[in-house]
Amino acid sequence: MSNSGSTAPKPGAEAIPMLTEIVEVPAYSADNLPATLREIDWDEVASRVRRQVSDHLAERIGAVLNVELHKALQSALAPAVDTVSRTLHETLRQRMQAAIDEAVALEIARVRMKKPDARS
Repeated sequence: MSNSGSTAPKPGAEAIPMLTEIVEVPAYSADNLPATLREIDWDEVASRVRRQVSDHLAERIGAVLNVELHKALQSALAPAVDTVSRTLHETLRQRMQAAIDEAVALEIARVRMKKPDARS
Protein backbone atom coordinates (compact mmCIF):
# COMPACT_ATOMS: atom_id res chain seq x y z
CA MET A 1 0.00 0.00 0.00
CA SER A 2 1.33 3.40 -0.85
CA ASN A 3 0.96 6.42 1.33
CA SER A 4 -0.03 9.57 -0.51
CA GLY A 5 2.05 11.69 1.85
CA SER A 6 -0.74 12.69 4.20
CA THR A 7 -1.34 10.96 7.48
CA ALA A 8 -4.67 10.83 9.24
CA PRO A 9 -4.77 12.95 12.40
CA LYS A 10 -4.67 11.09 15.67
CA PRO A 11 -8.01 10.91 17.49
CA GLY A 12 -8.57 14.17 19.33
CA ALA A 13 -5.77 15.88 17.44
CA GLU A 14 -8.23 18.34 15.93
CA ALA A 15 -8.85 19.64 19.46
CA ILE A 16 -5.19 20.58 19.86
CA PRO A 17 -4.25 23.51 17.66
CA MET A 18 -0.88 23.79 16.02
CA LEU A 19 1.39 26.50 17.36
CA THR A 20 1.23 28.20 13.97
CA GLU A 21 -2.56 28.42 14.38
CA ILE A 22 -2.14 30.33 17.63
CA VAL A 23 0.86 32.54 17.04
CA GLU A 24 0.45 35.38 14.62
CA VAL A 25 3.62 35.53 12.60
CA PRO A 26 3.99 38.97 11.10
CA ALA A 27 4.79 39.18 7.43
CA TYR A 28 8.18 40.73 6.87
CA SER A 29 9.44 42.36 3.76
CA ALA A 30 13.08 41.85 2.84
CA ASP A 31 13.84 45.35 4.15
CA ASN A 32 12.50 44.53 7.63
CA LEU A 33 14.29 41.23 8.16
CA PRO A 34 17.27 41.24 10.48
CA ALA A 35 20.54 40.75 8.69
CA THR A 36 21.62 38.03 11.12
CA LEU A 37 20.02 35.81 13.73
CA ARG A 38 21.96 37.71 16.38
CA GLU A 39 19.83 40.79 15.67
CA ILE A 40 16.60 39.01 16.60
CA ASP A 41 15.26 39.84 20.05
CA TRP A 42 14.56 36.26 21.12
CA ASP A 43 13.21 37.36 24.49
CA GLU A 44 10.60 39.46 22.67
CA VAL A 45 9.74 36.58 20.35
CA ALA A 46 9.39 34.19 23.30
CA SER A 47 7.28 36.72 25.21
CA ARG A 48 4.97 37.21 22.24
CA VAL A 49 4.58 33.47 21.74
CA ARG A 50 3.84 32.93 25.46
CA ARG A 51 1.27 35.75 25.48
CA GLN A 52 -0.52 34.54 22.35
CA VAL A 53 -0.55 30.90 23.45
CA SER A 54 -1.78 31.90 26.90
CA ASP A 55 -4.56 34.11 25.49
CA HIS A 56 -5.68 31.40 23.08
CA LEU A 57 -5.67 28.68 25.72
CA ALA A 58 -7.52 30.92 28.17
CA GLU A 59 -10.31 31.40 25.61
CA ARG A 60 -10.54 27.67 24.90
CA ILE A 61 -10.41 26.70 28.57
CA GLY A 62 -13.03 29.35 29.39
CA ALA A 63 -15.39 27.93 26.79
CA VAL A 64 -14.91 24.36 28.05
CA LEU A 65 -15.34 25.44 31.66
CA ASN A 66 -18.57 27.28 30.82
CA VAL A 67 -20.02 24.15 29.21
CA GLU A 68 -18.92 21.90 32.08
CA LEU A 69 -20.10 24.37 34.71
CA HIS A 70 -23.48 24.62 33.00
CA LYS A 71 -23.82 20.83 32.95
CA ALA A 72 -22.76 20.49 36.58
CA LEU A 73 -25.09 23.22 37.79
CA GLN A 74 -27.97 21.90 35.76
CA SER A 75 -27.66 18.40 37.20
CA ALA A 76 -27.09 19.75 40.72
CA LEU A 77 -29.92 22.28 40.65
CA ALA A 78 -32.55 20.23 38.82
CA PRO A 79 -33.67 18.28 41.92
CA ALA A 80 -33.81 21.48 43.99
CA VAL A 81 -35.86 23.27 41.33
CA ASP A 82 -38.21 20.29 41.13
CA THR A 83 -38.67 20.28 44.92
CA VAL A 84 -39.32 24.03 45.05
CA SER A 85 -41.79 23.73 42.18
CA ARG A 86 -43.72 20.94 43.89
CA THR A 87 -43.72 22.85 47.20
CA LEU A 88 -45.00 26.04 45.56
CA HIS A 89 -47.66 24.10 43.68
CA GLU A 90 -48.89 22.44 46.88
CA THR A 91 -48.81 25.73 48.83
CA LEU A 92 -50.80 27.46 46.09
CA ARG A 93 -53.33 24.61 46.03
CA GLN A 94 -53.77 24.81 49.82
CA ARG A 95 -54.19 28.59 49.80
CA MET A 96 -56.70 28.46 46.97
CA GLN A 97 -58.65 25.77 48.81
CA ALA A 98 -58.62 27.87 52.02
CA ALA A 99 -59.82 30.95 50.08
CA ILE A 100 -62.62 28.95 48.45
CA ASP A 101 -63.65 27.42 51.79
CA GLU A 102 -63.76 30.88 53.38
CA ALA A 103 -65.74 32.37 50.50
CA VAL A 104 -68.30 29.53 50.63
CA ALA A 105 -68.62 29.85 54.41
CA LEU A 106 -69.15 33.61 54.15
CA GLU A 107 -71.78 33.18 51.44
CA ILE A 108 -73.64 30.54 53.45
CA ALA A 109 -73.59 32.83 56.49
CA ARG A 110 -74.87 35.75 54.38
CA VAL A 111 -77.73 33.66 52.97
CA ARG A 112 -78.69 32.43 56.43
CA MET A 113 -78.79 36.01 57.72
CA LYS A 114 -81.23 37.01 54.95
CA LYS A 115 -83.50 33.97 55.44
CA PRO A 116 -86.95 35.05 56.64
CA ASP A 117 -87.99 33.88 60.04
CA ALA A 118 -90.27 30.82 59.72
CA ARG A 119 -92.55 31.99 62.63
CA SER A 120 -93.93 35.03 60.89
